[in-house]
Amino acid sequence: MSPWEYQTIRRVLGHGSGFDSPGFREVRRVTPPLGEAFEQAIAGAGLDMVEVYVQGREHEQLYQLAEALVEWDERVTMWRIRHYKVVARIIGDQVVGTQGTPVEVLGKMIHHNFFPALWRARNQLTARAKEEEADETEVPGHGR
Repeated sequence: MSPWEYQTIRRVLGHGSGFDSPGFREVRRVTPPLGEAFEQAIAGAGLDMVEVYVQGREHEQLYQLAEALVEWDERVTMWRIRHYKVVARIIGDQVVGTQGTPVEVLGKMIHHNFFPALWRARNQLTARAKEEEADETEVPGHGR
């Protein structure tokens, strides 16, 4: 379908949007409680997010759940990217969408994560690894 042909369909969509679809509404409903339950589980195990990865094999189920949540977050992000690119390709990226919101807002939503602590943990793991590497290469009595 060409961008011009879509304009005919767009008129009958009213204020509907991909973000208001029943499927995405359900994603937004069920995902936050998953994150809350996961955070309670790691706290119950006496861990923080970074330790889930550092001690991953000792807490295999929590590690696997963490990775499943990251996978879920990534898939939602990929959907957002595809949605944004389809919208931009069909109606443009500097126009107003069916809900009256500028299309550029969709582009900003690409960076929203449901589980930001899991993504931050990767930065913290990298920083920790660098610190440990620096500690290992330090020569006793000579400083750094």
